[in-house]
Amino acid sequence: MALLIFLFWLALNGRFTVEIACIGAAVTAAAFLFLCRACDWSLKKEGMLYRVSPRIALFLCTVIWEIVKANIHMIPVVWKGRPEPVVRHIQTDLKTSFAKMALANAITLTPGTISLSCVDNELTVHCLTGKTAQGLDENVFERRLKKIEEALHG
Repeated sequence: MALLIFLFWLALNGRFTVEIACIGAAVTAAAFLFLCRACDWSLKKEGMLYRVSPRIALFLCTVIWEIVKANIHMIPVVWKGRPEPVVRHIQTDLKTSFAKMALANAITLTPGTISLSCVDNELTVHCLTGKTAQGLDENVFERRLKKIEEALHG
């Protein structure tokens, strides 16, 4: 988080000088101390964030790729105007509420699907076609999120 705050500082300034970097380091330190006190942040959590960053980036790339694929699939469905709505209930093995929320949001971002509810380990999803409903069986989002959970919580 400290590195992101410092890079944000440099981006807002638009140029790099020693003076700007020194002031940025001081502002970053103050902001990081505030995060530690007010938001229950720590150096341990900071290290964990950097450790799982590649997995988070891979998850975000997977979401973008699935959005592209779903858009291509939805073109003929919308063009012909023949949706076949299906409501599916899928079980998830994700443990944290944050991971379940990320899964529900990733599904909702994908065209043709909307997450309706998430109760305990069951996610209810409205799908525009049967093919999109079948795509939930091979849920790549959940696999990526499990790897992030494993890295964070062991």
